[in-house]
Amino acid sequence: MSESGEAGGFKSLLATTNWIALVLVVLVIVFMVQNSHDANLTFLWVTVRWPLWLAIGIVLVLSFAAGFLFRGRRDKRRRSRR
Repeated sequence: MSESGEAGGFKSLLATTNWIALVLVVLVIVFMVQNSHDANLTFLWVTVRWPLWLAIGIVLVLSFAAGFLFRGRRDKRRRSRR
């Protein structure tokens, strides 16, 4: 019995979406390391000079947060329909 539980856990760990997510994270990290020079960033009326890797990292974190928040809303709507 425990073997099937372990196999199911291992199989779900190696799901295609997990591999795609892992590859994307590695690609973003490589992109961040390669773009280490400073860049002028303008948001509304504020201009700052930051390392490009830091700006990419901030956008990545904000994107994950937005995706997490919107996914939670979608899950609630799906549950309420049932």
